Amino acid sequence: MFGFGKGSIDILPEKFNYAPGDTIKGKVILKLKQAAEARELRIVLKGERTSTSFSGGKTRRQTITIHEFKLPLDGQKTYPAGEKEYSFEIKAPQISGMPKTEGALGAVLGAAMFLSGAQIRWFLDASLDMPGFDVSKRVNISIQ
Repeated sequence: MFGFGKGSIDILPEKFNYAPGDTIKGKVILKLKQAAEARELRIVLKGERTSTSFSGGKTRRQTITIHEFKLPLDGQKTYPAGEKEYSFEIKAPQISGMPKTEGALGAVLGAAMFLSGAQIRWFLDASLDMPGFDVSKRVNISIQ
């Protein structure tokens, strides 16, 4: 995503599908049109659970953050114009979309999550924290 002509940022994970406990590796490529003061360059692994419920003829969607890990890639400084590459490694959490409970209780919890429409979306979000508008990018990944 472009920050009003300031530049762009790309996220290039080695792959898009991970198992819990895997190491998510990749690169963030920052491209600035001109030098810019910024507080931080970071990448965030975030998991959000969205559920849908029906009550009184109305549909309600609720999204809650179930996991958020921020990894600073560089600190406060003047970032030069041009292109620079940053490597990252983040461990995928052991959280999954379905309960791990065995037997009848696991079946009931699994059915309840399925019927409520609960699902977990995972994404990597890279951003250069600048005064005004940040330069940022989001990429969806899968952890199952």
